[in-house]
Amino acid sequence: MSLLVVEGLRKAFGGVRAVDGISFRVEAGESVAIIGSNGAGKTTCFNMLCGQLKPDAGRIMLAGRDIAGLSPHRIWRRGLSRTFQVAATFRSMRVRENVQLALLSHRRRTHGLWRPVVGLPAAEADALLAQVGLAARAEQPVAALPYADRKRLEVAMALANAPRLLLLDEPTAGVAAGERRALMDLISDLVRTRNIGVLFTEHDMDVVFGHGERVIVLHEGRLVAEGPPEAIRADPIVREIYLGTGEQTC
Repeated sequence: MSLLVVEGLRKAFGGVRAVDGISFRVEAGESVAIIGSNGAGKTTCFNMLCGQLKPDAGRIMLAGRDIAGLSPHRIWRRGLSRTFQVAATFRSMRVRENVQLALLSHRRRTHGLWRPVVGLPAAEADALLAQVGLAARAEQPVAALPYADRKRLEVAMALANAPRLLLLDEPTAGVAAGERRALMDLISDLVRTRNIGVLFTEHDMDVVFGHGERVIVLHEGRLVAEGPPEAIRADPIVREIYLGTGEQTC
């Protein structure tokens, strides 16, 4: 059984079909990229998978259970975590405290978040920080972190939910070119060691073709191509509508 099965997913805003009947799968331990120009439907698709939007039609099966239309917190509880294009962290708190709060949410103890986080799950938080290379920064305020490290922290917070599926919305956006590969290598290692599925959007084609085991191409709300990176790179339709003319390389 596939980890994620999307069937006939649709969402319209007025007369605009933002997502128009797309279907695809993601397996456990697999990293899949979704690409497409602005307005192709990537964000709308992600928002339906996470519960921010309710589909007009279609099914979203996560580990055999339909999550279409559920609230975001119920989808989170069922094992789907998400990171955002702009790192979603608590800048006024320390690095470890961010992960501790994520662990509390996973344990359904957020009713006591007004209390100081002293005594909360520090060892588990530190273990997650070590996995993303931030163990030495645990006591630092988040506001003092370089942006690439805030992206790593967001990944650690997403992992606090022990997710089956991780959605990454442009994980290297805002990250310096020299640091992008290290961040994606980290994510690839986590996919293998934890056997989780990863679905990510990205504009950097080096990231897409270097880290996506399969690539899904959306255009005007429809899925127009799907396959391994080499096939997508050579697909004439993809080259025309997304990557440029047939003369352009990618």
